[in-house]
Amino acid sequence: MKYFILLASLICSAKALAVSECTGLSKENTWVTVYINTVGATGIPDRGEVTFEREDNKYGYRFTREDIAQFFEYDEIANSTATVGLAAYVEKEFPVSIKYSGPNYVDMDLKSVVSDGKSGTIKNNFMRVWKGPGHAATDQFQLTNVACAVWPNI
Repeated sequence: MKYFILLASLICSAKALAVSECTGLSKENTWVTVYINTVGATGIPDRGEVTFEREDNKYGYRFTREDIAQFFEYDEIANSTATVGLAAYVEKEFPVSIKYSGPNYVDMDLKSVVSDGKSGTIKNNFMRVWKGPGHAATDQFQLTNVACAVWPNI
């Protein structure tokens, strides 16, 4: 019985982790990537990170669980598709949002997928991302050529 209780406590205490990553290229030739980490069996969003890359410059910002108003992710293994939705407001003011439903580009370089035009044929997907500190809340990148990957809880 003690062994069973110990085993159950180890299994239940382990944090399952899933990651959603979405990338797009802005009209200004800036790569925009949003990462969202989830924890637990129900995939509670834990934190996120937005990175921007242009030429040799890379910068970004992070947001926390408290900044996330809505989040969902789903990966359908049978047909290799993914769905990601995010509505977050950094410091309750600066928006980060994603709507994606399409191929799950897991284990692929998302920049290559976007550059090759593989993700550009999918309609109604978007990322709207605040440009970061020093910018007004309305100063955003709006991308429609987006590729996403969802790594499931392991």
